[in-house]
Amino acid sequence: RKSHIEWRRLTVAATALILIAGGVALWKVVGDGSGPPVEVASRERMALPLPDKPSVAVLPFTNISSDAGQEHFADGMTDDLITDLSKVSGLFVIARNSTFVYRGKPVKISQVAEELGVRYVLEGSVRRAGEQVRVNAQLIDALTGGHVWADRFDGNVADIFAVQDVFVAKIVEALKVNLTTTTKTEIARAKPDNIAAKEAFDEGWSLYLRY
Repeated sequence: RKSHIEWRRLTVAATALILIAGGVALWKVVGDGSGPPVEVASRERMALPLPDKPSVAVLPFTNISSDAGQEHFADGMTDDLITDLSKVSGLFVIARNSTFVYRGKPVKISQVAEELGVRYVLEGSVRRAGEQVRVNAQLIDALTGGHVWADRFDGNVADIFAVQDVFVAKIVEALKVNLTTTTKTEIARAKPDNIAAKEAFDEGWSLYLRY
C-alpha cells in the first residue's frame, strides 16, 4: 500500500514537471498573462497594512459548467490552492474563511484587496464535462490592475493534482518567491491517493459552505 501511494505521488510530481516545462502529454497550457485592466486598489483604503511579503487572496473559483452540481469541484480546487500556497513561507495567504465570504458575489478586485489587506488576488473558473476539465486562472496586482500571471488548463480530471502543483509553481515564480524542495515535497505528500474520495469530501465541504 505504501509503495502504491509513493508511486502515485511520483507520478503526480512527474506530470507536474512535464506541465511546467511546457509539455503537452495530458494538458495543454496557454495564456500570456494579458487581460483587461481592473479598477486599482488604494493602500490608504486598505483595512490592514500590507504585509512585508507578497500577500495573496484566492477567491472562490466560479463553476461555469452546465452542471450546477460541479460547484463542489470548483470549491475543492480553491481550497486546495489556498492550502498549498499557505505552505510557502515566502507568501502571506488569506485564510479560506475570509475569502469564501465572496463566494457567488460580484465583487471587484480592488474591493477584495482593500477589505482583506492584500496586494494580489487570484481568481478563476472551472468548467467540467464528464472527465474533462477546463480551468482558467489569473493573478492580479490590485495596486496596478495588471495581470501578473494567467493560464488555461485543459485535460482530464485525473490529473487535477498535477495541475494544482503547476498553479502553485507558476504563482510563486511570478511573485519572485523561492519554492524550496522541502515545500514541494510537503505539498506533494498532502495530495490524496484516491480522487473519488477527495471529490466526496469536496462535495460535503461545498454543501457546508452553502448551508
